[in-house]
Amino acid sequence: MTGFNLPPVGDLDVEDLLTLPKGYRYELHEGNLVIMTPASFWHRDIAHRILLMLRAAGVRAYLDPGVLGDRPRDCRLPDVGVVTELPSGKRSYSNLPGSAYSLLAEVVSPNSLNGEYTHKMEWYAERGIPEYWIVDQAPDDSEDDALVLIHRLETFGGKSVYGFERSLLLSELEAEYRAEKA
Repeated sequence: MTGFNLPPVGDLDVEDLLTLPKGYRYELHEGNLVIMTPASFWHRDIAHRILLMLRAAGVRAYLDPGVLGDRPRDCRLPDVGVVTELPSGKRSYSNLPGSAYSLLAEVVSPNSLNGEYTHKMEWYAERGIPEYWIVDQAPDDSEDDALVLIHRLETFGGKSVYGFERSLLLSELEAEYRAEKA
């Protein structure tokens, strides 16, 4: 494996992610670099289907959008994100604040649980992102479908949290989106 040339760990920030070797997905969790394993083709296929479904609905959906935290050393990389409004000069942006997103979707990799149900959910809620989808394996373990758990932002005890709204198969959600468009 080729070695990484990183700035001193204490100095690592979001902009440094752009200089890291390609072929990996990186996040910064409070200044700690997280190198995520390459996604499986099931994971990629499901994320792509979500992207196409959302794009067909007329929204600005993107794969692997960067979501900035409150500090320069905090950034997450969900699988799909819907941007409400892109800032001018979009060529110079690779990450946006949570306020730029209306929906984020995380596809759970079976061999690489990465906090989709816990700390990522809390982190996205703290940034005020109205809707969060966790996309996991289908109950029948189908390789052609996935289970989508839809959460909406609520306030509970003065804190932003996600409340579970409903779950359905991705194929069912795609059918709903197609029906709405017709």
